[in-house]
Amino acid sequence: MFLEPDLLVSENRQRETGRTFFSCLSLGSGREVQGEFDLDISVQGVTGQSSMAGLETTRGNLFYVHGYEDNSPEHRGIWAVDPLRNVIVWARPEAAFVANLQEGMLVYASGSFAGFPERSYYLLDAQNGEVLESIGQNALKANSMRRESLSDEDMQQVILPELAGHDRMLPGLSGEDFSEYIEHEGLRITVIHSAGENGEGFDSAITAFRDGVTIYRDNLARSAALPCVNYFLLRNVTLYYIKNMNELISVRF
Repeated sequence: MFLEPDLLVSENRQRETGRTFFSCLSLGSGREVQGEFDLDISVQGVTGQSSMAGLETTRGNLFYVHGYEDNSPEHRGIWAVDPLRNVIVWARPEAAFVANLQEGMLVYASGSFAGFPERSYYLLDAQNGEVLESIGQNALKANSMRRESLSDEDMQQVILPELAGHDRMLPGLSGEDFSEYIEHEGLRITVIHSAGENGEGFDSAITAFRDGVTIYRDNLARSAALPCVNYFLLRNVTLYYIKNMNELISVRF
């Protein structure tokens, strides 16, 4: 995800240790301006499995990390991180993120009454975590506010890929192959997923065309256990993709 001023934050998972950490890169040089922020090290008593901590969203110059409910797929906790100072600016371990609104961040806290689960909603200032409005259990108002939410794609000015239907499939693909694409102002980025060599795993090839002419090509993945779907995006005139599941590539057209 992208944040100001001209930075990119990445979520990194180590399969061997189960560790999750976050690093921040300069978009201009690709160099790290923050390395290996680890929620488990920075915060004691993180809810849920620390290895499942994840990147929730970004806003302005901050990125936000979530934990998980114990024995549940639901997110719990919000930690706002300033990567240039490498500090947690504010924390709401009791809250769960719902949506970004123009005026703040909509969240809820889980609780129970008479043995029945309930949610209390409130609006936070995204920069300092202070409560701007208490909505309580008024789910109708919370849902109405959620419908006015800002999408991460719009906030970060990115275009995500779409799966190609049969009417947009490239010629020469077999019935088992499939593709994704992004189109923007004469530029088309296509990723084709096909069976790997010797029938093992999946290969994915990424190609960029401008006005129908090939201007860039690379192997996005080789013999991956699953197709690497949704591993690329376009921001302005720059392509970002994850190669072989562990390397971030940036290509400016």
